[in-house]
Amino acid sequence: MIRPRRNCYIARGRGVHVTRTRVDAVKPTIISRKASNWVDRGESPIPTLCRVLAHFFERFDEADQPWLHQHAVTVLGMVAADATEVHIAGYLRSVVRDTGSPTREPLGARAAAVAMWHIAKAALVRDFAERVLQGEVPPNIPTDEPLSSWLAQRLLTPEELARFEAEGRSD
Repeated sequence: MIRPRRNCYIARGRGVHVTRTRVDAVKPTIISRKASNWVDRGESPIPTLCRVLAHFFERFDEADQPWLHQHAVTVLGMVAADATEVHIAGYLRSVVRDTGSPTREPLGARAAAVAMWHIAKAALVRDFAERVLQGEVPPNIPTDEPLSSWLAQRLLTPEELARFEAEGRSD
């Protein structure tokens, strides 16, 4: 049974409760406020990265939060710039060299880096998928224009472009 209620339609039956607004007002989304994890709720990866960093560096004091936040933002930026877990492990080792802690052996930088890479990548992929669903990412439509012509129009002076095009017609 469907009952209209103020621009919404509520479908009820056999334990199902679905609320839909007008079709033109509904935008698809992968984010759910009721989800059981931070990724599906659309939350920032920074708090999770901070927790992993706190365990790795053994820094659990409240005064360490700004320091952990700074490094979490750096790790997220590295993953966004296509760094691998090897790059992140190298970064962690460089911070250990600078700070002198932790002093444990084995250090465990690679395992921590793998965890942080996956945390950051999950958030970045989720955010990109959400932007695609919302129509914020233009479709990737191939062009018939050759790359050499596209580059020539953008890089050459008008005189060089005229010569380039004349050479192309003579071939």
